[in-house]
Amino acid sequence: MLFTIIAAKQDGTRAKFEYDNETNTLRAENGTVFEYPGADQRVEDRPEAVPFSIDAPLSKSRHVRLLKIQLGLSCNYSCEYCSQRFVERPPETSRKDIEAFMRRLDALEFDEAAGLKIEFWGGEPLVYIKTLRPLVEAINERFREWKTKPRYSIITNGSLMTEEIASWLIGNCFAVAISHDGPGQHVRGPDPLEVPETREAILGLYRALRPLGRISFNAMLNRANTSRKAIHEFFVKFTGDPNVILGEGSVVDAYDEGGYGSSLDTKAEHFAFRREAFNDIYSTGGDIGFPGVIEKIDSFTRSVLSHREARFLGQKCGMDDPHVLAIDLRGNVLTCQNVSAVETAPNGTSHCAGNIADMDQVRVHSAAHWRNRPNCSGCPVLQLCKGSCMFLEGDYWNASCANSYSDNIVLFALSFERMTGFIPTYIGAPTLPPERRDIWGNLLQHEETPRRRTIPIKAV
Repeated sequence: MLFTIIAAKQDGTRAKFEYDNETNTLRAENGTVFEYPGADQRVEDRPEAVPFSIDAPLSKSRHVRLLKIQLGLSCNYSCEYCSQRFVERPPETSRKDIEAFMRRLDALEFDEAAGLKIEFWGGEPLVYIKTLRPLVEAINERFREWKTKPRYSIITNGSLMTEEIASWLIGNCFAVAISHDGPGQHVRGPDPLEVPETREAILGLYRALRPLGRISFNAMLNRANTSRKAIHEFFVKFTGDPNVILGEGSVVDAYDEGGYGSSLDTKAEHFAFRREAFNDIYSTGGDIGFPGVIEKIDSFTRSVLSHREARFLGQKCGMDDPHVLAIDLRGNVLTCQNVSAVETAPNGTSHCAGNIADMDQVRVHSAAHWRNRPNCSGCPVLQLCKGSCMFLEGDYWNASCANSYSDNIVLFALSFERMTGFIPTYIGAPTLPPERRDIWGNLLQHEETPRRRTIPIKAV
């Protein structure tokens, strides 16, 4: 779709541009196209994305490059915006299931040359430490002949971290992410950094893994925690490391009423967030500790200058990649690691897509590609957002979409300024509501509309 973009410099100079999100082409009013020299000679190194839906389900390959093993959904926290809080729990697995699980893995194919990454997920994965340890031992044995070993990673809330567990993670070459929202931790839950023994164990783990580039603190933004700069300052103070690495850094998706309530609510909140988020990055030159966020800006800039077309665009989470697989210890193939095999998706289908014992029959009916969403094709931040969560629907989808727009229009604006020298202020498109056309909220009058609250009725 073609968008007209009005932009300005700090001195008040204004200019008009056109941006096509399908061809990813940015053009000045005088006809100049912003591109790399020879961009029209490029050759895409990725397959064209195949739109999927409940009626045209996504299939998976037995050739796996990223394996997400879901240990279970139990957790010792109850975070306000947790994506799993109301997911139906299947019967728990244990270390007794490992032998059968390892046999099931024989149905999959792994290639040392292509590489293999294995992520271990909960719930809180350290709740399952008695299963995790022998499982890792079994996987180590399975790949003992590989010279380039599989890469392990884990995301933990850190509350169960001890020096002994930290040593085990280091010894098994894990990459570790600690989920913590810095100054906004009160929204997530208790603060493990306030417990002296846990604090020291986390700091010890950080000091060991930071030189290897294998640890981060993963923080999410929400309506009570909107500043990446403030989060960065928190962790610089905690670690003493001015180059501390922070992961995530996006505004939360609304998976339930907690996430809905933590979402940006009023139009005034969205505009205030956009201005703050832009200034946090612009004023610091991007030195805010979130390399993934800065890489999104860089990646979008590269994609525009090389005209990466939308037909090659996959989903944000990467779970539409046939070589990325989320499974539980029973071998059930899941939509993603945040659901369970007994959970029903918002579209009424099961989140269980089959079992690795019969990969030819695995089909993901629970999700929809962005091409099959009503508004994604008409959105200027499509190439940054990449369709948000691929299985949300209804009010939770609408709130997540609004969060993602405000988050990504900031990155769009930062990239746009880098390419043109102008900061976009207004996007002309009949598909966009006024609060999305007026980027910073100072060009149009915006009447507030109270957001309807939904109450979850499922008891688990």
